[in-house]
Amino acid sequence: MRIPELPFQLACQRDGALRDRPLAFLSPEGGRMRTLWLVNARARAEGIRPGDAMDRALRQARGLRVLDPQPQTWWEAQGAFADFLQDWSPQGRLGRMGEALLELAGTDRLHGPPRDAASKLRKELAQRHGWDGRGGLSVSATAATFAARETRDLREVAEGAEASFLAPHPIAQLELPPRLRFRLRRLGLRLLGDLQPVPLGVLTQLMPVDEAPTLLAQVRGEDRPRLPLLTEPQDRSTFRWRLEPPRLPEEIPLARWILDRLWSERRSPRRLTLLWWDVDGQPHRWKAFDADLLEPPLALAPLVRSAFLTIATRRLLVHRVELRVHWGLGQAVGLFQEGPSARLGRLEPTLARLRKRFPDAPVRPAWDGGP
Repeated sequence: MRIPELPFQLACQRDGALRDRPLAFLSPEGGRMRTLWLVNARARAEGIRPGDAMDRALRQARGLRVLDPQPQTWWEAQGAFADFLQDWSPQGRLGRMGEALLELAGTDRLHGPPRDAASKLRKELAQRHGWDGRGGLSVSATAATFAARETRDLREVAEGAEASFLAPHPIAQLELPPRLRFRLRRLGLRLLGDLQPVPLGVLTQLMPVDEAPTLLAQVRGEDRPRLPLLTEPQDRSTFRWRLEPPRLPEEIPLARWILDRLWSERRSPRRLTLLWWDVDGQPHRWKAFDADLLEPPLALAPLVRSAFLTIATRRLLVHRVELRVHWGLGQAVGLFQEGPSARLGRLEPTLARLRKRFPDAPVRPAWDGGP
């Protein structure tokens, strides 16, 4: 299920004059040159993009309205969306803002066949919240997600047709690490159909062994995830890394790995825990202090590695690392934050724009030359 441009739908509900106009939200980051954060479809049609300077965008699109961001309102709307979905199925998973996977199998006696249930769900969503929802039906989570993004109402992908439906879609539409996207592009793999016949053994040479089967199932439309209960927290992520071969602590590029995980999320960490296991099975754990989480990603990643090296003194090989993060909206800032951390924090928006514009050649910090 997808509610396209949910932040803009909320803005139009508050002010009807905003309907059918190009809209954009101002970036919450300060600075002398204010930039745009989110833009709607009408603004994109006029050539406006996220990250554009506000002054230039206003000159380019005369009817553009630039709004102040309201992340708390969006977060509450996402929570209301989850509460609404619980009336239709206990199992589901929230994704991007306004997107969710919902398990309708087994609800026939309550809501009828899945297609009828999805149609009723869209109508009730409009009646209760005034939101324009769009749906995709499939036994594959990836196919259902792509179908919901392409339709203006409801689209069903028949069972057995998932691979052919997904084949023409670009690989860039999957949320993959930039380095993996670059490797696949170098090999000429640009569409999901290009990746579907690749053997699992070959794919494991390009990415972590434990993540390759999941990716292959996604591109082939064979992913049938067991969705969690919608009542479970949706603001947590767990990143796992199996080291092949195992390495000594100082040989692990931990700071780089953590930085890529932090940069892959638009949210900011509110709690962060690092776990690792030595080859003899001995577990270790380190939890970041609240003050540590005030640091921007460029400073937080090497800080975590420094703490890791301080604790990992057994001189045994490490074979598995796990990072657990609880996310929140907006970067937490200390009351008297200044110095290097403040300067690195001001660099983050610029680096995010550069990563988006030049994904094949991201700007890396100086310490990224080593572990």
